[in-house]
Amino acid sequence: MSPGQGQPPIGTPIRNTRVHVLDDDLQPVPAGVPGEIYLGGQAVGRGYLGRPGLTAATYVPDPYGLPGERLCRTGDLGTHRPDGSVEWLGRRDSQVKLRGFRIELGEIEHALRALPEVRQAVVLHRTDLPGGEPALVAYLVPQGPAAPTPEELRRALRASLSAYMIPARFVPLDELPVNRSGKIDKRALPLPPAELDENDTEFVAPATPAEKVLAEIWREVLGLARIGVHDDFFRIGGSSLSTVRVSLMSAGRGLTVSVGDLIEHPTIAQLAEHATRAAGAGLPAAVTSEVRLREGTGEPLWCVHPTGGSAAWFVPLARALPAGRPVHAFQARGLLGGVDPSTVTGIAANYVAEITDRTADATSDTTGERAPHALLGWSMGANIALEMATQLDRAGHPVAPLVLIEPYLPNPAARARLNGVTDDLRTAWRQRDLIRQLPPSPERDRATAELTATLLGAGMSPAEAALVENAPIEVWHSLLAALAGYEVRPYPGHIHLVVGSEAAGLPRGRTMPGLDVDYDTYLARWRDLAGGGLTVHISEGDHMSMMAEPRVSGIAGILAAIKEGENR
Repeated sequence: MSPGQGQPPIGTPIRNTRVHVLDDDLQPVPAGVPGEIYLGGQAVGRGYLGRPGLTAATYVPDPYGLPGERLCRTGDLGTHRPDGSVEWLGRRDSQVKLRGFRIELGEIEHALRALPEVRQAVVLHRTDLPGGEPALVAYLVPQGPAAPTPEELRRALRASLSAYMIPARFVPLDELPVNRSGKIDKRALPLPPAELDENDTEFVAPATPAEKVLAEIWREVLGLARIGVHDDFFRIGGSSLSTVRVSLMSAGRGLTVSVGDLIEHPTIAQLAEHATRAAGAGLPAAVTSEVRLREGTGEPLWCVHPTGGSAAWFVPLARALPAGRPVHAFQARGLLGGVDPSTVTGIAANYVAEITDRTADATSDTTGERAPHALLGWSMGANIALEMATQLDRAGHPVAPLVLIEPYLPNPAARARLNGVTDDLRTAWRQRDLIRQLPPSPERDRATAELTATLLGAGMSPAEAALVENAPIEVWHSLLAALAGYEVRPYPGHIHLVVGSEAAGLPRGRTMPGLDVDYDTYLARWRDLAGGGLTVHISEGDHMSMMAEPRVSGIAGILAAIKEGENR
């Protein structure tokens, strides 16, 4: 071939074989128009042994051959040249559609690998990001010890790619994961961290009520843990779809923000000032989750609520602990008239913001260094606490100790069970709303009994089920749905794992109640996740009783021993 004529063609088919370039309706495409490459003729096999589903998807009836003949879908994209040869363009499974544009991921990967600062690159179209927005995520291995900044990469890619093809997130890695055959294992590529990529904007925390409300909304919509008031919405991952979500969620919180407002005022500071002028004196009060269970001196022990959302579960623990340290807890915002994010990452980000805002002016100990934050979580709260610790660590805030009391461990059986519970709670939600409409009557009594049974069957405590028509079922449903979608990620620090004696004492191989795995598997998985080591503590009781009197004294004793060990 002469220079400038593009890639060489892939050649001609072997004897008794035909090659077609077809569209989605198996119709031939004109020369120069991309389509999928199909093979036909006598050399085409009949299918995959023992895999009827894959055979049906790959070997389709041949509309251009004899009756009974089949075409093989190669999954490759190509185009006919004017001379009749076929040019290979890439794999069909790497073509995605994002916001109305068809995008060839291989083209973006090629552009990244062409940069002198990049040695390897893979681009994914991710639909599982914390904020729920689909986006292009680029994973790259830098050529040298220092990775180029996201803004440098965007600037370089704009020279060869359209704006809609520029990845929203860039994740530098030491090496790309590979499978046993040596190919890149795309399923092993991690989610981008729930923090902003490096940018030139200095972080300024939200301060006014309007700024705090908007920051909560942006964190949930964009799936980020920390957003400053001067960060540009569209530079940190915002899109046309997410502007609509921000507008709707702002209206639900009492702020009038149109899509046009967000386009004209793309930072929280600008948007809050605009919304404040529009709202006048009718601004909603910012909802906070902190509940002070006990006063004291020094850094508090922060306790994170279970799936019921209430901080009251930690009152027995606060009373059982030795005097001195203050004990604070987080309560679900839905119980306080606010709105809880739909992901564990978003819930944790709100609580982290409360901690860091509170300690902004008093973050040093006697050595001049930041005093560590002590976190404790029970049940779902343990998973929220783990995510909080991860976000605090990434922001440069030390955490010690991190105490997780029988945290949920994501696995297929547990996820299926949680999805079943959320279905039960949707049923309970309808039952509760019906009861609220009924006058005192035998029918209302029967409906109340049915609701109580549904709530108990969904795993709510007797005290929670007894709330009947006053039960905040929408809050419980929201929290459990967030937990069902949660994926645990490794934590670089040390974890103190507390397990009840009844679960730890089960016969080997027996599934732990409510956790859907056996004890040995549970410990092994948490050891893998604790990058700074795992200490296992056994406390008397089961999942519920070890947090209630009198057995909660065992948890208090464990915390006292941990604190004594830290002071040595």
